[in-house]
Amino acid sequence: MPRRVRTWAAVPAGLALALAAAATPAQQTAEKKAPPRITAVTPLAARPGATTKITVRGLKLDAATAIRFHEPKTVGKLLSKARLPGGGDPKEIAVVGDTKLEAEVTLPPGITHRAVPFSVVSDAGESPPHWLLVEGDAPVVKEQEPNDGFRQAQAIQLGQTVDGSVSRPQDVDVFRFDGRAGERVGFEVRAARYGSALDPTLTLSDAAGRTLASNDDHDGTADSRVELTLPSAGTFYLTLLDAHDSGGVAHVYRLETWRGK
Repeated sequence: MPRRVRTWAAVPAGLALALAAAATPAQQTAEKKAPPRITAVTPLAARPGATTKITVRGLKLDAATAIRFHEPKTVGKLLSKARLPGGGDPKEIAVVGDTKLEAEVTLPPGITHRAVPFSVVSDAGESPPHWLLVEGDAPVVKEQEPNDGFRQAQAIQLGQTVDGSVSRPQDVDVFRFDGRAGERVGFEVRAARYGSALDPTLTLSDAAGRTLASNDDHDGTADSRVELTLPSAGTFYLTLLDAHDSGGVAHVYRLETWRGK
């Protein structure tokens, strides 16, 4: 038997108005008391033994009283907080947030963790933990637009880490590098595992546009990894995009590259 659903049309008008009026203050109170929530942090990583300025986006961050790192030797300092311009799609706001804060984080030298969790604290409570990556020894380069195709591909050196974002819907980031026949190369995106809204896909192609390898989800995560032995010498192209053609300020990533592993 189909499940019967009671609609407002079946409720007397006077009772419907009374119920709506009664629900509104409770909803407002619950909303007001809700703890903050983090949707994204940029940059996605910080270097050990240094102080890094980060921007955190999310919900109710304008009520923050502190930023707390769960690794005891990591120090966080709240600098500023603000609301973002109003309006927009509520679904998009749930992803990218409607408030932001700026903070400083000082990671201890010699830290061995791959990432450290942190939360934002307010009088209404504490946000669920969000992850900040810990930079390794690899040199970091910024992703540079425009790099939307093979002709505009950004040149990188294997062994570098790229700090980037899929900055808008249907954005494509393409990187090129030179390789040798028989050389082992690899690429890994760190994004979704660390709170990014990005669901990355990686595709490696040769100069003729032939696909050599592609990966969407790796090792039970939404992040991507490609590793293979190059079949010939030449210029190769690595394409990174969102699997759902989404993009924006919350779609940040770290692209790690290597040779010879």
